[in-house]
Amino acid sequence: MAATQVMIDVPGSSANLGPGYDCLAIALPFRLRVWAERRPGPLSVHVSGEGAASLPQDASNLVASTLLAELDERGDDLAITIENEIPLGAGCGSSAAAIVAALAVADLLRGRELSNASLVLRASAIEGHPDNVAASVLGGITIAAGDPAVARRIDPPAGLGLVVVVADERVATSHARAALSPDVPRSSAVWNVQHAALLVHALHTGSLEDLSVAFTDRLHQDAREPLMPTFAALRHRTAELGALGVTLSGAGPSVLIWCAADATEQVAESIRTVVPTATVYAVRPESSGLVAS
Repeated sequence: MAATQVMIDVPGSSANLGPGYDCLAIALPFRLRVWAERRPGPLSVHVSGEGAASLPQDASNLVASTLLAELDERGDDLAITIENEIPLGAGCGSSAAAIVAALAVADLLRGRELSNASLVLRASAIEGHPDNVAASVLGGITIAAGDPAVARRIDPPAGLGLVVVVADERVATSHARAALSPDVPRSSAVWNVQHAALLVHALHTGSLEDLSVAFTDRLHQDAREPLMPTFAALRHRTAELGALGVTLSGAGPSVLIWCAADATEQVAESIRTVVPTATVYAVRPESSGLVAS
């Protein structure tokens, strides 16, 4: 039965996770909430929270445009309310979360039962890659592969903490992608397969002592470092910061610092002395993915 009022709540995410390029992601405790209501009157779009001053509040908003395209309508009787906690343009999965939320809202408005597999498949086709999408749908740590996309979830280790460093610089994803070579040596590809496998094992078993080795990468982080001063400032200070690993968050420019859960505040304070212009969050991985009501 079609609904007249729905709410969808999805997390942001950090993708790539070192060697897991376009494959691995982790959900972050920054949420995007979208309410949609059928009522008499023209389309309305209201945005609050992160990006409220810059995001469009009309049919061109990514949530609204994705929702209307999926419904194949102009939305003349729709009121859309968006509450956003996800940093924008920072490599924290804001576009993937918007697409996932919009597709889920569309399904509920049409009276369809939500399907995680369907949402991952359809959202990946729009986003262009499945890693952030998978984390927004499933929460926790995700592995996404294939075309069409398939995603699987790992529960975050109990002892794992994160520090999200939102850089004050901005780098377009297109520029970050353009920095990568179209070809890589076989040795680099093998290196990343080896270390991505070790990383999945470490996260699945909670063997956090293996993270410092597992996070090494030869596909994307070296090429992108010159574009991202915050990442460059933190990448080679893992031991100095008291961290387990440092990875670029998605295509950047923000950075994910991996640490023991009981050390997150201390690590965050150390980071603030290194990059005082960045916004620093001491958090835990987000276990909850998409929530509907």
